Amino acid sequence: MIIRSAQSLPKQCRLRQADEFRAVLRNRTVFESTHLRLYIKSQMTSQECARLGLIVAKKTERKAVKRNRIKRLIREVFRKHRQAICGVDCVIQLKRSVESFNSSLIYQEATTLLDKAAK
Repeated sequence: MIIRSAQSLPKQCRLRQADEFRAVLRNRTVFESTHLRLYIKSQMTSQECARLGLIVAKKTERKAVKRNRIKRLIREVFRKHRQAICGVDCVIQLKRSVESFNSSLIYQEATTLLDKAAK
């Protein structure tokens, strides 16, 4: 039996199917930073939580360890901000590789983008 903590991101708060990703990417409401790009789309149905999709391509970041670390950092930022942006589907894409991997840089950029989306 798997016990989920209150700190986790539940499955209903994640975009999981290709059609869900395509719908958000077609909407084209975009916020950009140096390394990240945020696509947003308001949900047609009034669901209680915002949903997140991540695009961290192998072409952009070759090392799996770095890709997974980036995804964990972005999920953490999203989990902390999801109450402020409820009713929105978000897709966050890594635009370019992070040369000298700096966790605080990615964390700060993701926080800034989600703050812009909340306004």
